[in-house]
Amino acid sequence: MSGDIAVKLSVEERGAFVERLGAKEWEARRSAFESLSQQGATALEVLIAGTVHPNWRVRRGCADLMDHLADSRCVEPLLRLLNDPVVAVRRLALHALSCQRCKVCPLEVDIIGSLSRLALEDSSIQVRRVAVHQLGCQPPDARAIETLKSVIANDTDAKLLSRARWAISQHQEAL
Repeated sequence: MSGDIAVKLSVEERGAFVERLGAKEWEARRSAFESLSQQGATALEVLIAGTVHPNWRVRRGCADLMDHLADSRCVEPLLRLLNDPVVAVRRLALHALSCQRCKVCPLEVDIIGSLSRLALEDSSIQVRRVAVHQLGCQPPDARAIETLKSVIANDTDAKLLSRARWAISQHQEAL
């Protein structure tokens, strides 16, 4: 809660909360998420370590928390998660890397190439839709426009096409 003062946890305690991100029970995951979120940047060390955890729920939770807490140390681990075998992990890593308004300080990363690859090639339509949407949220870039034109020309998914048309309009308005 916003009025609560967070008690700083030890590395071991923060690590235990990262493990709880993998719980099957939603309430346990939510509690762990809130506790780690209250730790702010001090939680990043264990969140980064959690990106290689064998439990996909832990990896997903770490990517989700990094969406709000990330700094430059998170870029490489999040880029690796874009290749995770689990769709939910890829989708959250994609959002964490590309959505700068969620962060205290924007990440310094050229995300257009990764967004384009995922928009065109990811096996999950959910990931492809998020990638296309996020292309529209980036500063104007010719690579993004080319990717979006390719999606519009070659895809049939109505939601994906709608997002691609919106995204390309964002780039064209800014040029």
